Amino acid sequence: MLTETERHRSPAVEIEETVDTNESNDGYVSPYGKTFTKNMWYFAAPSKALKRGEKVAKIMLNQPIMVGRDSNGKVFAMRDICPHQAVPLSAGHFDGKEVECPFHGWKFDTSGVCTEVPSLCSDQKLNLCGIKSRTYPCREVLDCIWVYFGDKPIAEEDLPEVPHAPGLEGCTYAKTTTTLLLPTHIDYAVAALIDTAHVPFVHNSWWWRSQKVLKEKAKTYVPEGTGWTMVKHKPSQGSILFKLIGNYIETEISFRLPGCRREYLSYHNQTKMAGITTLTPVDDTHTELNHTTYWTWAPPLTQMFSPIVDYFVTTFLMQDQTLALMQEQIINKYNPRLIMTIKDAGTPGHWYFMLKKEWNDAYEQGRAFVNPIKEKVLRWRT
Repeated sequence: MLTETERHRSPAVEIEETVDTNESNDGYVSPYGKTFTKNMWYFAAPSKALKRGEKVAKIMLNQPIMVGRDSNGKVFAMRDICPHQAVPLSAGHFDGKEVECPFHGWKFDTSGVCTEVPSLCSDQKLNLCGIKSRTYPCREVLDCIWVYFGDKPIAEEDLPEVPHAPGLEGCTYAKTTTTLLLPTHIDYAVAALIDTAHVPFVHNSWWWRSQKVLKEKAKTYVPEGTGWTMVKHKPSQGSILFKLIGNYIETEISFRLPGCRREYLSYHNQTKMAGITTLTPVDDTHTELNHTTYWTWAPPLTQMFSPIVDYFVTTFLMQDQTLALMQEQIINKYNPRLIMTIKDAGTPGHWYFMLKKEWNDAYEQGRAFVNPIKEKVLRWRT
């Protein structure tokens, strides 16, 4: 049993007795660590957001980032600050090869190296190669653009795997991405993302499940990669959508650091739909949520199906956003003591903090990451 001091220090508290949440909370620090998982890939933008020769300004992990696509189609990311006079480089012209600072016209290539200082006279020499704007590893996987945030330069072969939606190997697909801004730290957003108990209460649309009928569930979780996987199973019949599909559908749900929920649906062992929900910190109090849906049936009819998929996904996610807004107002004003986990529905939330701590500790200690999760069957009513 945790002592009172341990409760305050623990990132997640498993409740085995009644807790008086009305006691004084003066000076209480939230169990959420309020830190970011370091040395990981974070979702930056859907591929369709960047055509050749285009760029976009982002705030990611409290850093101004410019993400762009050069004239050859390759994506890149650099710090969105001119090292001369601190003007956003993204505000300048980009010709697909070099970005021009709007203040003094200094130019930088996509590797962040300065290539021109217009104010220099012909006889004035300056080591332009020594003037750089920081760049970040940037990758494009399954039509999603990711940026790697690390403490120090890292060799290509040492970069961790880029998160991606599962079950799409060898498949032809269509896709759509929905983006929302959540007014919370990423830790709160992850806790909601992987929570199963809220589904019938928050997502109570006519086409989804209802809170009127709660059923007990038992699912097997196994450690995998930087997270866990809920092994393949038949989805709940509480949803009208799944009732219409039939009895031959299975789903597999997984989570990976830093904040990626992944799922795919298969029919007769063939993937029909997959998705990945990603959480990218904007700053300490805001998190960008992006949900990318892929479907393998009738990809040529993308224009017809995209609005339908967008409607259902946006409706679903905006219900989460509404609760996040309520939560943010209470947390920022009162900083209440929170009951983090209730067995077994809240166990994944506890696992998240274990994973986050182990990943950061492993990096700091210069050793391999060891997944701290053990295979377990979790039971809850939903």
